[in-house]
This record gives sequence, structure tokens and C-alpha cells, in this order.
Amino acid sequence: MSNYPPPPPPQSTDRLASIRTYILIAWIFSIIAMIAFALGAVSYIITFATFSALTFGYGVGFFSGIFLVYAVVFLVFAVLSFMVFMRVWKMYKAVNAGDIATLKATSNMMWAIIALICAGVIPGIMLILSDGPIKQL
Repeated sequence: MSNYPPPPPPQSTDRLASIRTYILIAWIFSIIAMIAFALGAVSYIITFATFSALTFGYGVGFFSGIFLVYAVVFLVFAVLSFMVFMRVWKMYKAVNAGDIATLKATSNMMWAIIALICAGVIPGIMLILSDGPIKQL
């Protein structure tokens, strides 16, 4: 037994820890965005059905139709958020396994921009912040 302290961990371990944190935050907030967009779409569909049933379709076709347009928009954002969620989940599994090749293959600035637009600001910023350290590995 020696009295010397253990050597410091390698630099890549510190980078992987920060990348893991960024990706975990992006994963959590992409789940929240996906659920929020899906609930928004469902609420607009319910509003459309309720509004159409209560007015019996007399002269309010435009107003009830606008609810369907909003529902479709929310559904598109929910699907795109799901795609971002699956990509981030793949990245999170790779960083936990220490699979740097898969992590570099799945990290892409285009997905970070899509996440920024469709899944919310926080997942997009976290993916943008993690892209630089991933490329340096």
C-alpha cells in the first residue's frame, strides 16, 4: 500500500461526464416537449369535437376547422419531438456505454437545430453544447 494519491482520471472521462449530463438534460426536456405537444394536439381535437357538436355546424365551419389545423400542427411537432427524443436516447445509450464511435455518428448539428425548433430551446441548446466536446473525442 502506498501513500501516493491515485492518478487523476483521463481527460476523456471528464468530457464524457459533461457530455452525459448535457445529453441527459436534452433527453428529459425532449420527453416533456413530446408529451406537451401530444397533449396539445389531443386538446385541440377535443375542442374541435366539442365546438362542432355544440354549434351543430351552422355557420362556424371556419372556426371549428381552425382547431383541426392547430391539432395537425401540434401533431407534427409531437412527431418531430419524438424523432429528436429517439436520437437523443441513442446518444445517451452510446455515452453510457462509452461507445465513442456511435456517439460521434449520432451527433449532428442538424439534429441540434431540429431539436431547437421542434423540441424546445433547452434540448436544442444542450445538443449544440455537447456537439463540440463530442467532436473533440
